[in-house]
Amino acid sequence: MTEKPTPKRRWVKPLLAVSLICNMLIIGVVAGIVIDNRGKDRGERLDGPARSVVGIPFVRALEPEDRRALYQEIRRDDDRLRENRSALRARFEALLTALNTEPFDPKAVQVILQEQREIALRRQNIGEALLVEQLSRLDPNERAAYADRLARDLRRLRRE
Repeated sequence: MTEKPTPKRRWVKPLLAVSLICNMLIIGVVAGIVIDNRGKDRGERLDGPARSVVGIPFVRALEPEDRRALYQEIRRDDDRLRENRSALRARFEALLTALNTEPFDPKAVQVILQEQREIALRRQNIGEALLVEQLSRLDPNERAAYADRLARDLRRLRRE
């Protein structure tokens, strides 16, 4: 009896290599998130509502204690911001519906986008008012230091 030669499986090594690369990418992303958030308490992280209502450079330029105070003000105003987020979400759902409706109605999409812009502008106005309130509590030297940090951060962003 002769035995059949076993077929070569040429796909195994490339599959293992791709699997290893994917695993390394996942580990890298998770490690990056952990390292980025390490040592930052909730009041100093540049995410959440402050990011979307004020803007990262304006928040980053604040001293840590002023940043925490701004976050507290934003959390106190969370009801208005939550309403605003709900309205944005509803407009986004309406946009998806309009995009999938036949025949396509460009005017309806334009109205929805305009409504989204107006809602986002109200959200930004809330954030700006809270930021101005926070900045008005600073003395002139603190405001000058804030302006220097903001200018430095904006220059860095332009170079990126």
